[in-house]
Amino acid sequence: MIVLFQMFISVACSSQQPKKAENLTQSETNLEQKNMDIHSDYLAVLVEAAKKGMTDTSPFNVFSNTMEQVEKQWEDPVKTDRVGNGYYATYDEKDTVFGFTAKGDIYDIRSYKKQLNVLSLSDLKEELGEPTEIRAGEGEQIIVYNLTKDIQLKFIILNETERVDHLSVYNEDRIEQADYVLDIKGNSNQLTNKQWETMQNWRSEIVKFKENQPNLYINGQNEKKISLTFDDGPDEIVTPQIIEILHNYKVTGNFFFIGSEAEKYPQVVKNAYENGNLVLSHSYHHVDLTTLSNAAQVDEINKAGLAIQTIIGKEPAMIRPPYGETNELLIENAKEKGYSVIIWSIDTLDWSQKDAENIIKNVTDNLRNGDIILMHSDSEKTETAKALPTIIEAVQERGFEIVGLNELLGIEAYQ
Repeated sequence: MIVLFQMFISVACSSQQPKKAENLTQSETNLEQKNMDIHSDYLAVLVEAAKKGMTDTSPFNVFSNTMEQVEKQWEDPVKTDRVGNGYYATYDEKDTVFGFTAKGDIYDIRSYKKQLNVLSLSDLKEELGEPTEIRAGEGEQIIVYNLTKDIQLKFIILNETERVDHLSVYNEDRIEQADYVLDIKGNSNQLTNKQWETMQNWRSEIVKFKENQPNLYINGQNEKKISLTFDDGPDEIVTPQIIEILHNYKVTGNFFFIGSEAEKYPQVVKNAYENGNLVLSHSYHHVDLTTLSNAAQVDEINKAGLAIQTIIGKEPAMIRPPYGETNELLIENAKEKGYSVIIWSIDTLDWSQKDAENIIKNVTDNLRNGDIILMHSDSEKTETAKALPTIIEAVQERGFEIVGLNELLGIEAYQ
């Protein structure tokens, strides 16, 4: 693209050189044709990059990259502004601005490269055809081309200059995914009215808390995938049964193990991992982490991580706080230690109902795209193991893929 720009400058400068009168018309025609060719080549480069979710100013895309990746390579932006539900990070020296979600997913990349100023609306129409839409902005026009199902290529033309000021490669689907937060479902016929009210209040509060916590996950994206998660193990009875069922059905489970219990049953932990399941943290002592001091919280995270790492050789990068109790201090401590905090969107309430039929019903009555399903694998949960084959079959019959949390959430399982 630098070569193309240099070609344009060279051609433009040649128009200022003296010409013989008899050749003037032909020379102007040739110059105009060369300019059109340069514009055509340049637009072809821009369109090809946009189809990949990229601009010509950065190696990042709007399909899979995050601001964390940008900052690792480009360091901190000059400034970051909040716009609606998203954020925009400016890199002046790179002629680039990134739009991203609270989670950090990039959905918009804008190029402010000066070379764009050579393009006009007529150039765009000549090479790309009629735009999908033309929007009127304040002192500008936004020329929109829908390149693919996901990607819009937008050229912003200033009314004053009638030239392109900047362009935007925009993935609308990705910002919509950022707003996809599910309510927490699941009923029990064994709870008192007061217990049910308390649970409903907690559910509402944690969903609201999630709005400004990109490192907290309640569900995955709006795709036909779900994750099965199991808390409170390992033990010698139920956890091995669940591992075997998952193996027989060839699906991935996600075990949030208590660190102190993992030390008691290391072979069960190892077996879960070697069978392709994720082995994750559920704290060390299974206490309400929000009641602890900063140092005590960090100790719970560290000791559980070390216990699991000693057994499988990897430290988890996900933690589920006992009882789902979470606060800002825990979110920050978890992030500092390399952990994402995982809650759930369907509670089977297998600890309350303790019968397979109702455990199954809580899944089948509430199943949605991206659900994280909460179950338990400690020694008292024999009905959970009994319900699991039916749950797996029912989920798969409805066309859902059962995956690990790393795939469902698009984050790392281990550090």
